[in-house]
Amino acid sequence: MPMHLQFNPYIRGGYRPLMKPVECLRSIFCLHNETVNIWTHGVAIIYILITVPHLLPWGTRESLMGFLSWCHVIGAISPWIGSFLYHVFMNLDFGEAVYKYLLKLDMLGIWICQSIGAMPLIAASVHCLPNIFWYLCIATYCFLSVWGLFKAMHAKSPWERRLCFSPPFMMRMLVLIFRCFGFGGGNPEAFTQDLITVIGGTIGALRIPEKWIPGKVDLLLNSHNIMHVMVVLAVCSMHSATLQDLAWMTKPGVCLQQPMTNAGLASTMDHHDL
Repeated sequence: MPMHLQFNPYIRGGYRPLMKPVECLRSIFCLHNETVNIWTHGVAIIYILITVPHLLPWGTRESLMGFLSWCHVIGAISPWIGSFLYHVFMNLDFGEAVYKYLLKLDMLGIWICQSIGAMPLIAASVHCLPNIFWYLCIATYCFLSVWGLFKAMHAKSPWERRLCFSPPFMMRMLVLIFRCFGFGGGNPEAFTQDLITVIGGTIGALRIPEKWIPGKVDLLLNSHNIMHVMVVLAVCSMHSATLQDLAWMTKPGVCLQQPMTNAGLASTMDHHDL
């Protein structure tokens, strides 16, 4: 097994040999230590495409709602596509360079989910803030997301890749805290999405439980399997929170219930009418 595929010393067996593209596709239906990782995301792709688009407020007159709906669909499906392709073809017999491109594709999918997919959360959280703060928050989040993508594409270790997403994550936490104190707007239950993601990422980073029982969970219930399931749950939570946020944003007069000044309320109308 090439060195670039030996990234977890506690997984002792179940590896696929180096394969051609057709063989990689056939391995989807075989049992190995990537089977759970492939199927959790493959099934998620089908589920998202079938169910999510029909639940979004496409029919509203506000173009902002349409834009945020597209952000949600793209963000909800992108991590599954990138990760699915990465795990299916990671053992291609084309050398380490191709593997690194697949890894970057996986990271790109995660980035799209964390940045574009989280745009409805950010927009809802600052929905009732004065206009200048609304645009400032959106621009800041976009900048942090692009910076995170640049760093992730050049990261040399799993920990570096995880830390690249911390600035956008911290901003999401900040605006969610604003929600809890009644500023901005949105549904406070959106905390669940990032909480599940952090738990899954921590389990993956600590390599639990295979660190405790090496070679015993090679095919099922290793840390990467658990992380994949947690990510699926996180996106499901994101989907639920986004639907509630978009429904909340379409209600007339929602910002009248927020602790804002009359001047602040007047200045929010521009971005509401996009």
